[in-house]
Amino acid sequence: MNKKILIASLILSSLSYGTEDFFYEESEKGVKLKESVISTTGFETSQRNIANTVTVITAKDIEDNNYQSVSEALKDVPSVNVIGDPKNPIIDMRGQGVKANANVQILIDGVGANLLDTSHAKTPINTVPIENIEKIEIIPGGGAILYGNGTRGGIINIITKSGANYNGASISSELNSFGGKKGEVSYGTTVKDLGINLNYTKNDYKGFRDGDESNSEFFESGFKYKLTENQNISLKYSRYEDKATSPRALKKSQLDNPESNGLFTKYDKLLENNVVKNEVNGRYDYKINEKVSLDLIAFYQETEIEDTNDYGVDFAGKLIAKTNNMNFTDKKIGFKPKLKVSYGDENNVILGYDYINNSLTRNSVMNMMSSELYKNDLTKETHSIFVLNTNKLNKFEFTQGIRYEYADYDIKRGYTKSSLSTGQISSKTNIAKNSSMENMAYEVIGNYLYSDTGNVYIKAEKGFTSPAPAQLVDKIDGAYIENDLESETYLTYETGFKDYFLGSFISGAIYLTETKDEITTDNFTGMNFKNYNIGKTQRYGLELNAEQYFGKLTIKEGYALIKTDILKDSDKSIEGNEIANVPNNRFNIAFDYELNSKINLILDTIYSSSYYLNNKNESGKQNENVVTNLTVNYNPIQTLRVYAGINNIFNEKYYDSISADGNEFNPAAERSLYTGFKYNF
Repeated sequence: MNKKILIASLILSSLSYGTEDFFYEESEKGVKLKESVISTTGFETSQRNIANTVTVITAKDIEDNNYQSVSEALKDVPSVNVIGDPKNPIIDMRGQGVKANANVQILIDGVGANLLDTSHAKTPINTVPIENIEKIEIIPGGGAILYGNGTRGGIINIITKSGANYNGASISSELNSFGGKKGEVSYGTTVKDLGINLNYTKNDYKGFRDGDESNSEFFESGFKYKLTENQNISLKYSRYEDKATSPRALKKSQLDNPESNGLFTKYDKLLENNVVKNEVNGRYDYKINEKVSLDLIAFYQETEIEDTNDYGVDFAGKLIAKTNNMNFTDKKIGFKPKLKVSYGDENNVILGYDYINNSLTRNSVMNMMSSELYKNDLTKETHSIFVLNTNKLNKFEFTQGIRYEYADYDIKRGYTKSSLSTGQISSKTNIAKNSSMENMAYEVIGNYLYSDTGNVYIKAEKGFTSPAPAQLVDKIDGAYIENDLESETYLTYETGFKDYFLGSFISGAIYLTETKDEITTDNFTGMNFKNYNIGKTQRYGLELNAEQYFGKLTIKEGYALIKTDILKDSDKSIEGNEIANVPNNRFNIAFDYELNSKINLILDTIYSSSYYLNNKNESGKQNENVVTNLTVNYNPIQTLRVYAGINNIFNEKYYDSISADGNEFNPAAERSLYTGFKYNF
């Protein structure tokens, strides 16, 4: 608690400084307001006109802080909670907990990256090398009109770099004290109206614990061609391949050796996770005239994931080997045209259509006393239309939005069980189901631009999370059966502001989200389960961000308060409890000091409060933690940057995750060092 008070006092004291205490550079005033954001409308919009507490992590922020992955960069944002293994985490906003896979949309260049299976597979967020990112736009809460299903927690749009208008190449390398090493080369050139870029990244990752390793390669090629003064077309292909192992969780009695790989029986093996992702994105933008603009995205994604989990289990007093193997192939194809039309003096309307065909095959094999084979062939095809209209009268903007989404489901699930001793099939069940579902989303926003630098807004949004195909089937007494599951619906009320005040750029919001028909899953013995709508939850909170510019010193602060309540559930014992895996408080403070024209130092501290491990609010809590990092950048010449840093300076002991029963722990990384360079030529 003393740590919390210390960090809070630092934030409050920073916010209290005025122009009379430090020299404030007036030119910085326009930087944040003019910073463009794409994700809120699908077209470039300045921060000045956005009714949201948007956080933008720029390429310069990434380089200055020497972030190693997308998830590492997101950890420094208080409104984002990174849950679990840093290599493949769950990314949460506004208190979704482990259901964030379905309720926070991760986009790459405006295209959704979430997988169709939201229960067994996490969104592979670290498939884009951090060096290849132009910026990351973080929009907590909302986005249902533009992005449809599953935006209750918000959206994160990872925008990659383009080779257009760039001539040159770069090479970089890095080493860390755990033994990891990474190298990257990129090349871009522009010939008349054609821009071409190539990028290759090799990452030999090694983490804090024994066996926490991965070996990944990323390749991307793309071009952008200027057809006319007002028309551009671009095409990008990327491939990511990763082979990773992870240590097993530790029991409480084993925590005196947190670096251990957790292999304690003769049958235990490291967890294996292999990922291959191929992606093709095309884009066409055409400014037809001063009042009409067209934007069209077409895409194809294919993600293959293989998980292997071999371990020993005590069965009737005898140690027996158990094997779990799960293979996913997730394919997504679609296109998203948008038309922006300006009319009157300062009014505009955005019209859009989205088509996405997302298919998944999942095969699972489990062996112990018997062999169980599960086969899934699932497809969800969606058609959506939306309208987002904005009217401006003097200093007041009024925005209205509506979205209609039609989803068509095709579901095939099969299950076979056979004895390992006799090979005889003892049970077999299959199901094939076709169904459809319709959903609507609505949004109303009032935004008052009361000064040249300030605005205050209020908005209401109704959105939805439609079921994943696998959730439309239950398994009872070994047989698959259909259910009548419906979409979750939510209503969010939010008010916020942004302005320059006493030499500080400040933005903030308070919100309340109420969800009904929340999907509940009951798991029974024998791999039986049931999905149904009975849940009702409430989430509310506060978000604040601030920046000050004092000559050579920049200070950034952020704070997120999240409170959650389970109002209704099939398990009456958890009603009134908090949602698991949601810290009530997160805040950070970062000092960026330019020592001279060649050296700058960044000291960053992030605090996370404790949280419950399960919805019963039993079995203990994840401990609160304060993690401080230091990085130093040295530019001896304009084209060369050499850097070094220390992560977790004070060697804070905490966990990436703790099991729901509080008996298994995955220790987080302790203090580590890194160094590297980047050369541009």
